Amino acid sequence: MELEPVDGAVFIYTFGVMFSALWLSTPGTPPLNLFVFALFGVVSLGWTAYFKWKIAPQFVPDEDEEEPETPRPPTAGE
Repeated sequence: MELEPVDGAVFIYTFGVMFSALWLSTPGTPPLNLFVFALFGVVSLGWTAYFKWKIAPQFVPDEDEEEPETPRPPTAGE
């Protein structure tokens, strides 16, 4: 598996979303301890792997597919 910058961004984003959701829901409950950080890390790692193998390939254009030409709007001289 080759790591790319987008993988780090997905991991940090997922970790941050879970951390902020927990903090905003009930500040201080449950206490942020090593178990909570490890749980968030494992879930973030799992989501990053899922994103890399199932979601990200949907956004990569096919190499054999040609992009259609976009029509240019007429200019004043045409």
